[in-house]
Amino acid sequence: MDDKFQQRYLLHQKHKQAQFFSPYGEQTPILPLNMKNKYISLLINRRSQRIFNSKPIDNKEFDHLLKCLVESPSSCNRQAISIKTITERNEKEILTGILVGGVGWCHRADKILLLFANIEAYKEKLKYMPFLDAGVIVMNCYLACESIGLGCCFINPNIRPENKNIFKKKFGSKLFCGALTIGHYDKKSLYSTKISKFEILL
Repeated sequence: MDDKFQQRYLLHQKHKQAQFFSPYGEQTPILPLNMKNKYISLLINRRSQRIFNSKPIDNKEFDHLLKCLVESPSSCNRQAISIKTITERNEKEILTGILVGGVGWCHRADKILLLFANIEAYKEKLKYMPFLDAGVIVMNCYLACESIGLGCCFINPNIRPENKNIFKKKFGSKLFCGALTIGHYDKKSLYSTKISKFEILL
């Protein structure tokens, strides 16, 4: 079987069955209280950072991010989102002109991560599942960046029709699910007020 995504899916189904029907299971680790507080702090301090300085992200920092991203959950463990890292100045300037949500600013990030879906992994679920999987990676990236003091911002995959061919020729024709800008910053973006825990419940 050559379909690596299908292999992951079938193995996921096997693990799921074992979880439900096996009389024995791994004990769920209890997160220490101080770790719970640290996690909440990461959530509260996370921002969509759009202003960056010129300090480059070093290899150790980027390796940390990649380790966090590969641990992201995905639908049936398909792991079908690929990342193209953009660091060249001219390529970043092209993106700042054609990514609607990044116009005028995203080229200032040290790196732009383009998220692409391997559509062959999703079969009939193509319409929505790739974007859900990419969204989980986005959240992991936000928290991973916050944990080491980097700024991060998600740019939705909206590209105007007249620019879509330019994007595909330059960056690839796989299903584009959005971009992440990452970099160092001098001043953190302001906190956006959130709804209360009561308001989120139906």
